[in-house]
Amino acid sequence: MAFLETIAALTWQQATCLLAAVWFLYVVQLVIQRLWLSPLAHIPGPKLAALTQYYEFYYDIVLGGQYTFKIIDMHEKYGPIVRINPWEVHVGDPDFFSELYTGSGRRRDKWNFYTQQFGAPQSALATVDHNLHKLRRSALNPFFSTQSVRKLQPVIEERVDALLDSFKNYADVSNGQPLDVMYPFSAFTNDVINEYAFARSDHLVEESDFGAEVTNNLLIGTHMGPWVKHVNWVLTLVNALPESISGRCVPGWGGFLKMKNDILDQIHSIEAQQHTDKWMLDGSHPTIFHELLSSKTLPAREKTPSRLAQEGQILVQGGTLTTSWAMSLATFHLLNRPSTLRKLRDELFEAIPDPNEVVPLAKLENLPYLRGVVKEALRLGIGTSSRLARVAPDETLVYLDRDSDKEWQLPPGSVVGMSPYQTVMDDSIFYDAKGFHPERWVDDGEHLEKYLTIFCGGTRVCLGMALAHAEIYLMLAKLFRQWGSGGVVFGSDEGDVRDGDVGYLSIYETRVRDCEMAADYFIPIPYKGSEGLRFVFEAY
Repeated sequence: MAFLETIAALTWQQATCLLAAVWFLYVVQLVIQRLWLSPLAHIPGPKLAALTQYYEFYYDIVLGGQYTFKIIDMHEKYGPIVRINPWEVHVGDPDFFSELYTGSGRRRDKWNFYTQQFGAPQSALATVDHNLHKLRRSALNPFFSTQSVRKLQPVIEERVDALLDSFKNYADVSNGQPLDVMYPFSAFTNDVINEYAFARSDHLVEESDFGAEVTNNLLIGTHMGPWVKHVNWVLTLVNALPESISGRCVPGWGGFLKMKNDILDQIHSIEAQQHTDKWMLDGSHPTIFHELLSSKTLPAREKTPSRLAQEGQILVQGGTLTTSWAMSLATFHLLNRPSTLRKLRDELFEAIPDPNEVVPLAKLENLPYLRGVVKEALRLGIGTSSRLARVAPDETLVYLDRDSDKEWQLPPGSVVGMSPYQTVMDDSIFYDAKGFHPERWVDDGEHLEKYLTIFCGGTRVCLGMALAHAEIYLMLAKLFRQWGSGGVVFGSDEGDVRDGDVGYLSIYETRVRDCEMAADYFIPIPYKGSEGLRFVFEAY
């Protein structure tokens, strides 16, 4: 009581001085704790980064998705292991990947700071705890196995054919107007994941603008991710507002809310049919959410519509943009390097004499040059461009710097990450790393495979890896078996046109720079001002 009476008796000036002194002491102890007493204090790196996460905030938010590039600069200055914020260490040695991510039976948690950017805390992707993640992923894994995806080929192929028909229609009416292929390819991947998850889709590939609003809303969502990660209360505030207000006030939020509400409505609709004679009769194939709702392994708390809707949100978001970007890159680079397109078309014409033939995925995956094109497109597309943070709560991680023979101890609970972008753009592993060279996978694919880390690894390997491969194989094989290249509009006339082609594509005012990552917003984003990967479609 005497202490409180003393405080109450202070003048305004005295109270201000006292608060300033307390704040100063707090800052001093924080500096001492983070720079000298932290279990990570021995890890090299910028002192400001070790002291405050505002260092990362500056590069991520103020400069816009630049921290991944700054981390690479740190490695050049400090070596293969650096401390990048008060709690996290980044390792730049690609050979440490298996130790961090793929150790058999080892517990690997995620870091809450990293997962909150997704805005779906109950989804498997954002699940922090290793064991809870194992439960949630075990229910989803069967749908995305190679075998399950191959059974889905008729669904994927129907959407491929629909998009190729739309390309023909676009060519007939466009009068030479260029098309950013990210939109039709995103329409295709969005249709496929919705069809697989819910036995329905919006048939975006048949729309005149290929559902551009849906793709744009998803892109806006990716730009919000860093804000949600660093200033999570912003999302809490937005979610607390009535949807009628937040949908109008936050750019792109209305479309995002529509997607979330549509997914929730679909799950409620499927749930309502359970134990009735309508169960699964509306769809031509088993869907992910029919199976999840009827799962005997998932406890009831894991099957609530609100939680499953978060899984649906992540499936739609993750299943749309990254795969369509890889397809867009493949299309550009094949046309931009005519020799690669000729090699691919030689292989496709020999393997598929009839352009309308239904070719099993297994056969396509065994075409060497097509396989090289797919892997090179995935490598340059990067998938998840940001670092992937993990926590080993039960063991000390040990990193051995082979150049200096120095051993670095990372105590249990340390946050440790690696960046796929840094690995796949390493010229010492991939010669001319920014270049498009499918031949590298034909000549040395077995050696390079372990460095294609864009899908991560271990128990948290990307859920949609097999589906992404299937979509790209089927799309590129059918597209370039039927369509040729007319060279570059206003540039080279060198192309590849053959008898029986439906038409040809030409690059329109697009450069390699439009394909390269200029900012990291969890997925790679080109430079500000890029007008996309644009092509002119001409039909015969």
